[in-house]
Amino acid sequence: MDNRTVNDELYSIVYQGDILNELDTRLKSLPDIDKTLNFFYERDNQYINLLMLAALHGHDTVAHILLSHSSNVKHLVELTGIVYGTNGIRTFHTTALWCACDRGYYTVARILIEVGRASVYHGPRNPLLIDATINERFDTIQFLIENGYVDINRTKENNHPTYNSLMISAARGHTKIVAYLLEKGAKIDYKTRIYNDTALGCAAMHGHLAIVQLLCSAGASTNMKNSIGETPLMLAFKNSYLHVVDYLLNLTDNELCIEELEIIACSFIIPTRGISNYQPQYVKMIDLIRKSFKMRQTKNFPKVIMKPIAAYNFQQECQTIEEFDKIQYDNDRLFIEALLIQERILLPKKIISLCKPLLIHGEKLIEKNDFENCLHLWEHTFHLYQNMNHETSLHRFVWIFCKMLATNVPISSQLFIQICRLTFERSQQNNTNHSIKNALCLVTIATMILEQQTLTETERLSIYQWINDLCRQQRRTSCGQTLLHLSVNDQTHRDINYRANEIKQILNFPNLATTQLLLTYGNRWVDVDAVDESNGNTALHILAHSTKTDALSIIQLLIDTGAHVDCLNKHNKTPYDYAKTTEIKTLLRKHQRPLLLKCLCARYIVEKQLNYTLNWHKGTYLNNFIYLHGCISKQENFN
Repeated sequence: MDNRTVNDELYSIVYQGDILNELDTRLKSLPDIDKTLNFFYERDNQYINLLMLAALHGHDTVAHILLSHSSNVKHLVELTGIVYGTNGIRTFHTTALWCACDRGYYTVARILIEVGRASVYHGPRNPLLIDATINERFDTIQFLIENGYVDINRTKENNHPTYNSLMISAARGHTKIVAYLLEKGAKIDYKTRIYNDTALGCAAMHGHLAIVQLLCSAGASTNMKNSIGETPLMLAFKNSYLHVVDYLLNLTDNELCIEELEIIACSFIIPTRGISNYQPQYVKMIDLIRKSFKMRQTKNFPKVIMKPIAAYNFQQECQTIEEFDKIQYDNDRLFIEALLIQERILLPKKIISLCKPLLIHGEKLIEKNDFENCLHLWEHTFHLYQNMNHETSLHRFVWIFCKMLATNVPISSQLFIQICRLTFERSQQNNTNHSIKNALCLVTIATMILEQQTLTETERLSIYQWINDLCRQQRRTSCGQTLLHLSVNDQTHRDINYRANEIKQILNFPNLATTQLLLTYGNRWVDVDAVDESNGNTALHILAHSTKTDALSIIQLLIDTGAHVDCLNKHNKTPYDYAKTTEIKTLLRKHQRPLLLKCLCARYIVEKQLNYTLNWHKGTYLNNFIYLHGCISKQENFN
């Protein structure tokens, strides 16, 4: 008898439930039982083995016999095939245990688990409890839980790696299953690992009021938030399930609930991602704010409002429903109201999402050429970022000022100085490249503001004082470049990457006026021979590379200010060695020959390696002078 005939006969015996009690004898007569048990049959577009066949037809005795003849039971029970479920769907990766549960043959399932040690967590796509919950198989859920075969809080493993059975049944509206799981001890406030979702949040988000009521009655917290700060109330409102919103509002009588309602109301008119396709819904916002006022009045929760500031046009948040009714037809004022509400609620919690709408609103103000209000708003936003210990920058202010200059809009010197002095805020003191370069850009903008005929002497002095204070800090980039290095460097212009097209039209580097301003009003602090850390270059070394129009004039300015043309960098090169144009070479050659006696002496000391630090200590003028004339290239230092 060939193998095919044997396999077919065994299939028939198992299919019929071994009515003649011949299966055990037939299996014992086989030369390789495991090969037969592991063999898969293709029948009716299904792909199954004998154990799966027994499970599909509820033959518990047959299943027991098959397991008893396997030399590797664990392997046998975990083999997977393809089966049509009771729902008519062709299902892949099915085990014998899944087949038994799908058909409702729980005696077979118990044998597979207790005798075969079949895993209840090995399903087609999910653990069996999750799979049964998704398919609303209450009988399978009961079987698995009543017999202690599963962890009731075990989560889904694939598409939603952190949803458990309670959350899935809550999301799908399976009230009976939710009630049963709660009765059996499911953790009511279990949160997912990544998104912090809860069962109550899932039910609220999908509008299942009966389940929301069931969970709340069982003690579920209405205050738990997901990863983006949304409570069940907010999730319900976000998805327009107002019947759930009303229930949760009536259930909660604290101020936190009212604040949630206010934040939801604001979300209808405040964009959080952009303004291109956003359509504000003022009617919904008005209805909810009016409702929040009524709740505050009923529960005696007065607002604590902030003082009026320029960022919000010195407007104050409405304190009564009568005040609010007066502005309900003024969309611009309603928007300010929403911003005020958000700041009152979110700032104490240091929620960074508070700031994004302010930046977006600022851009809308710029579109209306309302630059001054935008500057006030973004200055306020800068302080909000800083107070919440988030990284912030001045690049937006550089862009606004450039835009104003490009459109010939006068810049208030007082407001300009106010923004410039933000360079001294703690968030700008970390010496990052962008902080220093933004400060330099503001210096360059200052050169243009100083040309305004309407500027008073006091205003000029304020700008000069800011430049002096900035230079006194002697900031350097990560590669050791000073403000002077940056002001004469072509690379500074190339590095502009925020709104580059608009900013580069106004700001250009190397920049003669900027360099003059630094040398004139920061002269006490600016070292014209300062060297960077990467190449030991002075400003002259860097500028010699340039072919820009201002380069020659700036070189002359540096030389007139006392810059040494014979300083040697780490590569033992002078600025002349890097000169690209004939004009620059001629100018540098003119000042490089003849060398001053002190320069010759400095080179001699370096060349002979004389110990000069005993007489002229680090930081003294002569020590620095000798260092510039050859020590850098020899990798010496001031010690």
